[in-house]
Amino acid sequence: MPAKKQILGKKFGRLEAIKEVGKGNRGYIYLFKCDCGQTKEIPGSSVTTGRIQSCGCLRSETTTQKNKTHGKSNLGAYKSWSAMKTRCTNPNTQCYKNYGARGITFCKSWEDFEKFYADMGDRPDGMTLERVNNDLPYSKDNCIWATPAEQNRNTRQNVILEKNGKRMCLTDWAKELKIPYPTLQDRVRRGWPVNRVLDTPVSSVPAVCAGTQLVWTRLR
Repeated sequence: MPAKKQILGKKFGRLEAIKEVGKGNRGYIYLFKCDCGQTKEIPGSSVTTGRIQSCGCLRSETTTQKNKTHGKSNLGAYKSWSAMKTRCTNPNTQCYKNYGARGITFCKSWEDFEKFYADMGDRPDGMTLERVNNDLPYSKDNCIWATPAEQNRNTRQNVILEKNGKRMCLTDWAKELKIPYPTLQDRVRRGWPVNRVLDTPVSSVPAVCAGTQLVWTRLR
């Protein structure tokens, strides 16, 4: 049994020890008076260690306050916010390895849903929370609501190239430059610099024609 402590008349959180009432499995039990006016018998060790700080009113007030804070727990924005926090902070979830384990966090103000909601607003139908730069944290400056197609393009597996201030994935560069995607992909794998990857033309004449499928000659 834990050693007896002289706690009568002392204040711990919202509780003040006013009377010793006996012994229990957790040590000496005291009658505590809470700031709210209620009294309750509680093991002294639970109070002195900070595990219990009130007669129960503190937890009720906290829960009530959370519900009053936004009342938006059924909104898509709230679900996206909650999922963001989970994948960044909970190592027991499968997605943690791609987020929290990689050092991906969220800005301090987004600990509070109201701050997140003020920055991002309602989640549009069919969209998800997306980071523009996958190596940076979740924040107002680095997040948008994106369609699944946009989000699929902005993955770590997809190559993003930037030239003259324009930043696009390899698929979009291929469409814009009218260069076959496999050609650009091959250049990236070979370690070519960005300008060479995007500026090197390809032959306009297919080297092999098999039915309707064209195999392009690439310039090395």
